[in-house]
Amino acid sequence: MYDDIKNLKPVYHYRDSGKLTFNKSINLKNIQYDYPNSPSSALKDINLNIPFGSNIGLVGTTGSGKTTLVDIILGLLEPQKGTLEIDDKIISKENLRSWQRSIGYVPQHIYLADDTIAANIAFGVKVEDINQELIKKVSKIANLHEFVINELSRQYETTIGERGVRLSGGQRQRIGIARALYHNPKVLILDEATSALDNKTEHNVMEAINNLSKNITIILISHRLNTVKNCDVILKLEKGRLVDQVNFDELVDYDNK
Repeated sequence: MYDDIKNLKPVYHYRDSGKLTFNKSINLKNIQYDYPNSPSSALKDINLNIPFGSNIGLVGTTGSGKTTLVDIILGLLEPQKGTLEIDDKIISKENLRSWQRSIGYVPQHIYLADDTIAANIAFGVKVEDINQELIKKVSKIANLHEFVINELSRQYETTIGERGVRLSGGQRQRIGIARALYHNPKVLILDEATSALDNKTEHNVMEAINNLSKNITIILISHRLNTVKNCDVILKLEKGRLVDQVNFDELVDYDNK
């Protein structure tokens, strides 16, 4: 263990260069990413412009590069080639933290603490600083509020158990969506974030999200066609390449061929 620790590379301490503005577009230019020991590139020659306020869908089979592309946008992965640019500013180690604070990310599997509903939605915020009105507002968007008010005896102060063991998968996902919205993100990324919801609940959640003001940019990854139905543009990925940009009707025709 001593030898392993001694041989660790120095950790880069990210500096915060101040607030990064996002009012125009997200640009990915000539992006390439290769995982170690992989025979092929996870992403290759990706050029993509995502306008501010747009609603973008990402579709493709498993291994097509959807999650890797999102990880590049999130700043979790650094491309070997190309740049991620926000309003024409290249994202680097100096401004990465500022960019990430603009993003709300909802994965398929939500981490929940053994704490109250409110504390899990306002994750990372001190109990005394939690905005209860905002908790209710984002819970209504996530189609969670009625469940909390009508079925939980202590409502938002109900403790949910370790990893949300007392909740269903769909309820956990709705808490994850509310959590992402609580911090008022400029970008909302949903990575299979409604997969555990029944069709009616998913419809209600997506309708509420799509009715958010144009001050938020939405990126959706989903295998369900209905989830991306209202997207402005749907991006189709195959083997790490962006092969097409279509609307919903064109996507349905594409899949039926």
